[in-house]
Amino acid sequence: MLRTLEEPPGSSQSSSHHLRWERPSPAVENLTLHVNKSFPNRYLAIEGHKLYPFTADVKPLFEAYQRRAQVPLSDYTFANNIIWLTQKSGFYQIIEDCFCLFSLTGDGLTMLLPPLGAPQDQPGALTACFEIMDGYNATPWLGRVEFVYRDFLQALNLDQDIPFPAVTHDWLVERALPDYIYTTSDLIELKGNAYKTKRNEINQFRRSYPGHRMEPVGREHWDGIRDLVNRWLQERIKYLPAQEIPDFLCTAELERTAINRALEHYDYLQLDGLCLVIGGRIEGFTFGERITANVASVLVEKTNFTIQGSAQYLFREFAKTYRDCTFINVGDDLGLENLRKVKMSYRPALFGEKFTLSRYSAQG
Repeated sequence: MLRTLEEPPGSSQSSSHHLRWERPSPAVENLTLHVNKSFPNRYLAIEGHKLYPFTADVKPLFEAYQRRAQVPLSDYTFANNIIWLTQKSGFYQIIEDCFCLFSLTGDGLTMLLPPLGAPQDQPGALTACFEIMDGYNATPWLGRVEFVYRDFLQALNLDQDIPFPAVTHDWLVERALPDYIYTTSDLIELKGNAYKTKRNEINQFRRSYPGHRMEPVGREHWDGIRDLVNRWLQERIKYLPAQEIPDFLCTAELERTAINRALEHYDYLQLDGLCLVIGGRIEGFTFGERITANVASVLVEKTNFTIQGSAQYLFREFAKTYRDCTFINVGDDLGLENLRKVKMSYRPALFGEKFTLSRYSAQG
């Protein structure tokens, strides 16, 4: 039903005659047709090109391409994108046998990820994607690709050894905030002087709340999770300087919406989660997923910050869920100094590098 995957644009679309809009590889072809038959008449038309809504139904197709890429960054999972796209409009297309994910906001049309596919197909797909962005945006400099992984730069034959930001081969490559990645065994065992404070906080929590319970997240916890989010928001505002409250409320609402969306699709997304229950009330929760067979990701964690040691305890217990993974990725720090300090305090083993890619020729 997705005709742009089967037929090239018509001759009337002179600006796109060289784009290769084709069927994906046989391994994912049936998924493509099945996913799109549920909304054959819904698409974003940009100068003859069709971009289809990035909805929950697209999960099998996205993951077929994501498994090819095997990028261990937090941005490269279906769940992460579907829950955070609530304030944006997500659209996708298969171009040059690559999954291409776009984001439409008031600022224009951009890409959330580089085209996901075989390295030899990615450069052609990227060229096509920029032509699509140019067809929508008021000026070419609005087009960009976010959360680019380092090996994608290699697929474009860009020099990876030069300092960033950099201009190379007419591309402007800028560093983005990296992911914090930990060795799973370090988070579970908390050995050595580096983790002494964490151990003390956990021990204090266990002494203060001997009746606590850890429960796998289920539908019966959803109301309690939403209640904790509201209580956390109310408490946080009390301690914020007045000038910081507007930005905080904006970020908090985005997070609240993402949490609600995760709960809405929780079983379908196959997330793992834990709730910390004290006195019959949820005082902490977290959920995550596996990015690859060897790397897990923590999507969300929230605790009652007035309960000392609860965050450290919940984090360690949840790490045990992924004891068979070598690493756990907790995403970036959003540019927030307090969050940076917390994530650094757990001694990351690696930083997941990310870049933003745009055309240097469009910047003038």
